[in-house]
Amino acid sequence: MSAEEAGILLVEDDAMVRGWVRLSLRNSEFRVVGEAEDAATAVDLCRRRAPDLLLVDYRLPDMVGTELLRQLRQDGVTAPAILMTANGERGMNEAAREAGAQGTVLKTGKSGELLLALRLILDGGDSFDGRHPRRAAGQGALSPRERQVLELVAAGATNREVAAELGLGDETVKTLLARTFAKLGVRRRAEAVSAAHARGLL
Repeated sequence: MSAEEAGILLVEDDAMVRGWVRLSLRNSEFRVVGEAEDAATAVDLCRRRAPDLLLVDYRLPDMVGTELLRQLRQDGVTAPAILMTANGERGMNEAAREAGAQGTVLKTGKSGELLLALRLILDGGDSFDGRHPRRAAGQGALSPRERQVLELVAAGATNREVAAELGLGDETVKTLLARTFAKLGVRRRAEAVSAAHARGLL
């Protein structure tokens, strides 16, 4: 798809921010093909408009942006996405990557920064804003599926039982557990359950 035809779905509940985006894109190779103020509308517009790019606010009224991106990826939406935040937040770049985003931008940034990020990801690259501090080891946010697996493990289920309950392969369960251990900074199932309880995840 040529950049001259690149259509953006803008998912943002703040009218002033939507105005800033439209102003930033004026006379550029990008155009807004749809605007959504919440996640539910975004899902519907993705199906009807088939945008080339997604520009998604992190804090939406009905869902955080990372969960919306996960849902869209599960629905088969492959358009590259950029997550927008008002301020730099620790671990945001990692969380955005895990949710299926190709970049992050700050709403307080300059128009040129937004355009550069859009061009980079449209060309198949990524653009994660360096003003988001990296998260410390063992501080990753669990995905909904990782949380489901951990809940079953906490209830005493074996890997095979987890796989049967969730309709997953044995290797997939092992991979999800390995990711969960890494995010919680632990090495064993019992330690993962204990860490999750301590953090209020279970």
